Amino acid sequence: MQSPLGSHKGLERVELESGLIAFRCPETGGHWIPAENYWRWHGTQPATEVEHEGVEAKDNTPVSEFDDTVKLCPESGTVMMRYRVGHGKPFRVDRSRTGGIWLDGGEWEALKAGNLHHSIHRIFTAPWQQAVRHQALDETLHAQLRERLGAELFARLMALRKELAAHPHREAALALLHGH
Repeated sequence: MQSPLGSHKGLERVELESGLIAFRCPETGGHWIPAENYWRWHGTQPATEVEHEGVEAKDNTPVSEFDDTVKLCPESGTVMMRYRVGHGKPFRVDRSRTGGIWLDGGEWEALKAGNLHHSIHRIFTAPWQQAVRHQALDETLHAQLRERLGAELFARLMALRKELAAHPHREAALALLHGH
């Protein structure tokens, strides 16, 4: 199999985790994870849940120079689809129609650091991608409000919002803020 990046060198067999066999590009550090290898490994892992809500911290993982590059599947030679990871991760993961997954250099480590490596298959689902789009819209709205209101007032309002979210008299507090 050839790497979908760089000089398209041959991929080298590696073990990303105990029992997870992947293939590494010696030039870019990217990883190809065949679908059957991922599912075999995933079946041996404990069940984990990933929350869509409340992830606001930005990941400091640099986005790969190849994130926007069209990549061809090492197995089928077809164009792979890109999926945004979200959850504070700024990069995209590529998936082949074979079900295989391409991760650019450093992305496996970033997924693992965010405890998302057990849930890679969920990234490709409609609910996950919808949550990513909603998160991006929220971030845009917050940036616009921060600019309009000023950073200090915006921070105070966000703290108040968080406090009121679970307050038993939330509606009364909102009515007071509305002037009613």
